[in-house]
Amino acid sequence: GSSLDYAAVNEDPAMDAEEAKAVFDVLGAINSEIDWRALFPGDNPCTGGPHGVNCDLSDDGKLRVVELNLGWVSDSVNNPPCAANATIHRSILKFSRLRKLFFYQCFFGKPMGIPPEVSQLKSLLHLTFQDNSALTEEIPPQLGNLTSLERLVLTENRLVGSIPTEIGRLVNLKQLVLSHNLLSGSIPASLGGLSKLMILDLSSNDLSGPFPPEVGSLPSLEKMDLSSNRIQGGLVLPSSTSPLRFLDLSYNNLSGGIPGSMAALAGLENLFMRGNPLLGGGVPGFLGNLRGLEMVALSGSGLSGPIPDSIGSLPRLNSLALDGNFLSGGVPASLAGLSALYHLNLSSNRLSGKLPFSRQFFSRLGRNLVVKNNSGLC
Repeated sequence: GSSLDYAAVNEDPAMDAEEAKAVFDVLGAINSEIDWRALFPGDNPCTGGPHGVNCDLSDDGKLRVVELNLGWVSDSVNNPPCAANATIHRSILKFSRLRKLFFYQCFFGKPMGIPPEVSQLKSLLHLTFQDNSALTEEIPPQLGNLTSLERLVLTENRLVGSIPTEIGRLVNLKQLVLSHNLLSGSIPASLGGLSKLMILDLSSNDLSGPFPPEVGSLPSLEKMDLSSNRIQGGLVLPSSTSPLRFLDLSYNNLSGGIPGSMAALAGLENLFMRGNPLLGGGVPGFLGNLRGLEMVALSGSGLSGPIPDSIGSLPRLNSLALDGNFLSGGVPASLAGLSALYHLNLSSNRLSGKLPFSRQFFSRLGRNLVVKNNSGLC
């Protein structure tokens, strides 16, 4: 019942000594300008270390590192800051139970690559390299050995080369984000084996070649963003029900029109295909059956023919952009009944006739109603 007994019972668990040393090795490598041991004295950085080093109690009764979040994000997410000479110390491989490894704005000095040795961290669930301008090499194919990985985010770096086919071995992956890099080549068909993938973002790269049908048929995919690449040819989407809610294929070289298989995307909320001047075809009437649609952007995609009257039956539609096409005929009166609409752009087409909108409709949309450069409209 003494205070000494209480202190003994409530004493913090000990940390594995090898991992404790490794923490300071890693911190020293990302920022040698800080005396980390003086800043965080003691031999247990799990309980007395910086924000971003997270630990968990292991089966052996010792604390072990399970998360490393490196790179200062904000005052509220004040991870250890990186310096211009930051590197990744090999001691990082000592964290055998590491589940999350996160680098944000850490590598901005000497050009370097993602160390292939990271693939030895078999317990990793989340791996992120974000906004590292000095990451200028190829994605190591060895990352395909991290078969427990659920989240792979390599975004806003300067990674080059092709997407390794080995990424298709990450069978537990739920999120794959490789956006805003300098990746080239085609999208590997092996990604079609990622049956648990929910988010695929390969936007803002230099990817080319055809759209892989295997990727279009991913069974769990809810978001696909392949915008701002050079993908060409026709679009292949699943012909059966899909959970896809967000689809952005803008600013590519797609052709062959909007496929009829898109009619099966009953849960689709956002459809962006603007900036595909070779797409062609018309605005399909089946879009009116996708009742969850909230935003549709098909600007500058070589579309012709009339605007389907069925578009006016979308109760949640708040933004419709059909500008910069070759659409003809009148503006359907049904569009006036879109009560959720706040943005409508029909400019630079070949539309004609009288606009079917009330004074209240004009007042509600204001500047968000754009119909210029349709010489036959009044």
